[in-house]
Amino acid sequence: MRSSIKLAVLLIAVSIVSSGCATMRYPSAYKVEGKEVKNFKELDDDKALKLVALIYNIKSEATEDSIARSIALEEYLALLAKRNSKYIKKSGIFDIKYDKVKLSVWEDEELIRLCDALAPKTENFYMDSAAELTEIQNAQRIMYLTAINAIAREIHKRQNTKTVMSVASQVLLTALSAAMALI
Repeated sequence: MRSSIKLAVLLIAVSIVSSGCATMRYPSAYKVEGKEVKNFKELDDDKALKLVALIYNIKSEATEDSIARSIALEEYLALLAKRNSKYIKKSGIFDIKYDKVKLSVWEDEELIRLCDALAPKTENFYMDSAAELTEIQNAQRIMYLTAINAIAREIHKRQNTKTVMSVASQVLLTALSAAMALI
C-alpha cells in the first residue's frame, strides 16, 4: 500500500514538473545550431543527428545522469530509425555504444528513487526562470525530461495493469460466487 501512495505522489510530481516547463511538445523545445524548433520531426536529418550526438556527449556526473542519458538515447534513436533516411542510416549513429536501460524490469521503488534524483535537475531548466539555454544545456534539459517522461509512462502502464488485474479478479470472484450459489 505504501508503494501505491508513493507512486501516486510521483505521478502528481511528474505532472507538475512537466506542466511548469517546456517539454518536447512546447515551442523552443529543441535548440540546434542556434535555432529553436517546436517538434523533433521538424528538424532536418542533419540537425536531428546533431541533437542525438549532443545528448550522447553529455558528461554523466552521477549514476542517474547516465541512466537518463541512456533512456533519452534509446527514445531518440528510435525516432531517428522511424525516419527511414539513408543519410541517417549511413551516418553511423546507430553504432554508438551506451548502456541500455529497461525500465520495465525495475522495481517501483527504484523508479521512484530515480525520479526523485532527476526531478531537481529538471527543475533547473524551467523556461520561466532559466536563462537562455546553450545547445548543451538544452540537450541536458531534453535528456532529463525524456527520462522523467519514460518513468511516468512506465508507472502509468503498471497502474493500468494493476487496475485491470483488480477488475479481472473481482469479476472472477463474482463468477465463482454465483457458481457456488447455484450448487
